[in-house]
Amino acid sequence: MVLQKQHLTNPEKIHERKYLVIVLMGVLVLGIFNAGCTRSAGTGPVTTAVPESPPSPTETVTATTTTVPQPVVTIIRYISQTKDIKDTGLLFALQVPVEWNVSTYLLMRTDTPDYRTDLAADTAFSIHSYYFSQDKDKAYREQFRQWSPAPTETIVKINDITYDRFESASDGSTKVSYIMRGSSVNERGYASVLVFTARDSNRFEKEDFEKVVSSFRYFGRSSASTEPGEEIPLYDSSGNTVSRKASGGDSLAWGEWEGDSSGGDSSSGDSSGGDSSGGSSSDGGGCGCGG
Repeated sequence: MVLQKQHLTNPEKIHERKYLVIVLMGVLVLGIFNAGCTRSAGTGPVTTAVPESPPSPTETVTATTTTVPQPVVTIIRYISQTKDIKDTGLLFALQVPVEWNVSTYLLMRTDTPDYRTDLAADTAFSIHSYYFSQDKDKAYREQFRQWSPAPTETIVKINDITYDRFESASDGSTKVSYIMRGSSVNERGYASVLVFTARDSNRFEKEDFEKVVSSFRYFGRSSASTEPGEEIPLYDSSGNTVSRKASGGDSLAWGEWEGDSSGGDSSSGDSSGGDSSGGSSSDGGGCGCGG
């Protein structure tokens, strides 16, 4: 009862407390207000851009491409039938396309004359047969080494025949020659040189000519009569037919003209125009291969 009376008797203290509460509330409101103003006056949150990472090495980037259709070129190659041909006097045989008209020409009337067998038109492919001698062998090599550009020389062996091969390409064509070595002469002592010029415009011509070279071979005298194949006709340098009459032995004195009034073998008559080692192809005109 005494306390109640004290409260009732001290109204000023109660008033001071209320005043203190009001002040504290004012300070609190002012602080909240100031905080709100500061936030509104500041800048908004900053968003940092994250750079795109490069694709990993294992990641495949697909690009859209436009495919342009390419024209298709079809090359049709005609493969000719082949035929076997032979020269029973010079003891060689080979295979050529059936369309080829092959002829052999006797170049000199001697005991050991030279011969040229034309396989393709315009002497684009020929076989030169001569009685082997070291001098004539050198003449062929010297002539082919004068080709321009200088030919590539290799040694090849085909059908047991060893050749020195020369090749030179220029002006849209390729020239190739095969010079037989002395160790490969046939039983009659004859050697051969195979030489051709292939046009680059005919992409298969060189390949076809090489196939003919690869078929060239010698056979023995004992099998000459039974050797399969079509006999190559023989003509003189003027285009007259020449008969082949072997007189026996190894000197090949069988290039006799039909109806020749001199009779006997062909070493008579004007054989003085060349020596017995190989005719006129080494006189003045080198080996007579052309090119």
